[in-house]
Amino acid sequence: GYLAEREISPKAYLKDWTEGRVNAFIMSCLRAGSRRWPPKWQVLEASKTEKRINPKTGRPAQFYQCKVCLSEQTSKDVEVDHIEPVVPLTGFVSWDDTIKRIFCKADGLQVLCKKCHKVKSKEENKQRKELQK
Repeated sequence: GYLAEREISPKAYLKDWTEGRVNAFIMSCLRAGSRRWPPKWQVLEASKTEKRINPKTGRPAQFYQCKVCLSEQTSKDVEVDHIEPVVPLTGFVSWDDTIKRIFCKADGLQVLCKKCHKVKSKEENKQRKELQK
């Protein structure tokens, strides 16, 4: 992982953190930063359909189209997905690779409804498990 590449042990400066915990923390920070990545907003903008009354709330809302099922959903019910997983199906490569993948161009992203995103993620995780055997 990142710390091993830098020849730094997490124990050297974080007495109670394992390397796994440090790596999870770094990934969490990267994912949080990616929420402000401009290509994410470009892809979301391009998937806009129309503003209309949200049947769930009775209030006006912007709708977005899912790339897979083509359904139209409000912003609460869609997610911007990395077409290629941030962590490859074969497993973690390096932090440099992870950063390139998480901060990709707009053509590496797509808008999916939560249902389609869940199905895609479940399939990727299944493939990961198969490859680890």
